[in-house]
Amino acid sequence: MGVATTVIFWGFEFGADAIFHSEPARFVGGAIGLTIGYVVKYQLDKRFVFS
Repeated sequence: MGVATTVIFWGFEFGADAIFHSEPARFVGGAIGLTIGYVVKYQLDKRFVFS
């Protein structure tokens, strides 16, 4: 589960950096990716780990 959420995080972080070419955009993309990754991880854990 952690690998999938890490890919989401890196995808948003590097994607924002590739699109906007700035460090603040990379940080914002990382924050968005981290948030989405945690939500996805929670749903996956709730469904498959703690069921």
